[in-house]
Amino acid sequence: MQKIACFVTPHGFGHATRTIAVVEALQRIIPDLHPHFFTTVPQSLFAETLKDFSYHPFSCDIGLVQKNGLQADLPATIKSLDSFLPFDEKLICDLAEQIEGCCLVLCDIAPLGIAVADKAEIPSVLIENFTWDWIYRAYLDDYPELQHTITYLSRQYRKAGVHIRCQPYCGSTVGDFECGPIFRTIRSTRTEMRKRLSCTNRRTVLISMGGIDLQLPFIKQLPAIKDTFFILTGQNKTKRCGKNILLLGRDSPYYHPDLINASDLVVCKSGYSTITECVQAGVPIVTVGRTSFPETGLTLLINSYISQKKQQLQQQTVPISLQSFCAAHSPSKPADPTCYGERVTTFHSQLSSDRDSLYLGLNNTVVTTILLSHAKHSYNI
Repeated sequence: MQKIACFVTPHGFGHATRTIAVVEALQRIIPDLHPHFFTTVPQSLFAETLKDFSYHPFSCDIGLVQKNGLQADLPATIKSLDSFLPFDEKLICDLAEQIEGCCLVLCDIAPLGIAVADKAEIPSVLIENFTWDWIYRAYLDDYPELQHTITYLSRQYRKAGVHIRCQPYCGSTVGDFECGPIFRTIRSTRTEMRKRLSCTNRRTVLISMGGIDLQLPFIKQLPAIKDTFFILTGQNKTKRCGKNILLLGRDSPYYHPDLINASDLVVCKSGYSTITECVQAGVPIVTVGRTSFPETGLTLLINSYISQKKQQLQQQTVPISLQSFCAAHSPSKPADPTCYGERVTTFHSQLSSDRDSLYLGLNNTVVTTILLSHAKHSYNI
């Protein structure tokens, strides 16, 4: 059995679903790969995709303390950060012992995992479309006391053995490598899913506000829109309200990428994972802005990214040795794709022909794969 540790920020569900997509791809290539997740994201979210994993309920990151799904509480965030940082040396040592036997630490985007990997002397990989130091910079004018946190976290992120930026990303930080959008793949056809939802012949709108509680008072107005079927995720329990509203609880058996694929429109926050899953399905998006949250501009970046894709990308795989990769690149040095070795056009039969894959050698005996999926459709968001 090959083991890896995954430190996943509990800020919403998007970072967890991106990590799930990566781990799912890894397990296709390495069937005996066993991930250990360190996070407070509900275990059920991992279980709906992954069968073989260990879950360690642990608050590995602060991120932003939220008043609700759309508003951050900066004073509470700063108070929590001051208690959490700098990292406690005993905590790092204890976690390093806990991940003994792992050959890699994967971080999205919890920097504590990088510090733990450094202490355990094993490779670390940071996967992100933004990091917390970049997020906090947007609040510096009003909260200058965040500067010491930004400086500390920037230093921690730079310690990652490999730094992968997922397009479309926020900010101008230079990583070691850039990849296309990462998302969980669709399982059911649109027709199959709409039949399960009993919305076969109706226009369907999915309202998905992520993994942070948010009151939706407009629900009372939806029954009047009789020609449209509304699906609202993240509710307290699953139930039907009248003939055109389906509320889905957090423990709903419906797989979110399939819900997106079954919809005609998705209303969501401007979070990376939901938007990239919409891009995968080719479903139009309406985003709800979050007050002062820097990632809100992600929809514009997505639109720009898609418009540059004039034709479908061809399948590629890039073999990389982690040792030579790390030797060739420091975090301050942009990646040069020509140094990754000869591109090949064939891959394991487990991967479908419309995906790109990136190989990262973990050690002499283990090869891991990060699935890079690209949008097939261009449309205006």
